[in-house]
Amino acid sequence: MFTPSLATLGHRGRVGLSAAALLLLLAACSSGPSPSSSSAAAGGSGGCPYKFAVITHGDNGNFWSVVYKGAKDAAAKTGCTLTQVWGSQQQGQANPDDNAENAQIQNAINAKVDGIAVSDHDPALMNGTLAKAVAAGIPVVLLNAGCDDADIAASGAITCVGQPETLAGQKIGARLLTEKATNALCVVHQSGQNQLDRCNGVAQGLGVGQTCTTTGTAPANGPACTELILSTPNAASNPTQAIGQVSAYLQAHPQVNAVITLNTAIGNALVSAKPANNPKIVTFDLDATVESEIKAGTIEFAVDQQQYLQGYLPILFLQVFKAAHGNAVGGGTTVPSGPKLVDKTNIDTVSAAIAAGED
Repeated sequence: MFTPSLATLGHRGRVGLSAAALLLLLAACSSGPSPSSSSAAAGGSGGCPYKFAVITHGDNGNFWSVVYKGAKDAAAKTGCTLTQVWGSQQQGQANPDDNAENAQIQNAINAKVDGIAVSDHDPALMNGTLAKAVAAGIPVVLLNAGCDDADIAASGAITCVGQPETLAGQKIGARLLTEKATNALCVVHQSGQNQLDRCNGVAQGLGVGQTCTTTGTAPANGPACTELILSTPNAASNPTQAIGQVSAYLQAHPQVNAVITLNTAIGNALVSAKPANNPKIVTFDLDATVESEIKAGTIEFAVDQQQYLQGYLPILFLQVFKAAHGNAVGGGTTVPSGPKLVDKTNIDTVSAAIAAGED
């Protein structure tokens, strides 16, 4: 029987499950079909009769490829089959194609899949379609986006596996307070879902209110949080042009002593730009370059949302739900896959996962 130990949950076995939820997961998995350890990456040959669709708003870049690897690994462990849907955003697109993702959800319903793991990137558009899936007897687990109790309820999902965005920002703000780097600039590379929540959390962690100011002018002294929303289309795919806007802002506001970037591309580009006022640089997510920058001290710390788990856990949860008569994890709330602050003191603990494509 398959019994998922913590070791199967990525190299580090770090997951925001309660002990009770883990016990439920172990018991339910052991009562389900017994998959073969020789299952293919997408599963399907190990005795699990279920076919699950994985649908996201992502592309196949560094971040999302880790999510998909998590889903494939979970399918291989359980023997279940994954449909080849993956992300709706193509490389180079300025924004995710939410209409395309919503259509993919409907296609999965029409195909009568046994479960859907999906990023609820546009809840106003997708919640109704996801509710149709649940009404048709197809269980849904949200991942990465939609990790809000109201959206989980509206979509009818079992749970959402992801990073609580406001909490992540709060942890950053609280950490910057301890380092006396409190005049913070929060760089938003794409205005939209989740990202403003991160900046607002920074403001809350710094103790300057519920929202990060959008005036564009940093005060002379902190604590303060100021947003800079980049105008460059698809800034994450064109970081060189985008970082020019950040550098110009920092030159005009030398009092800023901390910069938070919301993805690795902008964070790495900012390090290369070597801003004159030498602010502490914080970024979201990890890759090999961020790992090197943290070790070198040019990036102060990164927020790891452990996206491998965002792919891995939904497949386990769907298999448990189907095989164990509706046993469910999460209680209608989010199962956090982070946030974890990674700095010089603990970067070595995640290096193996980065090298393995699991972070």
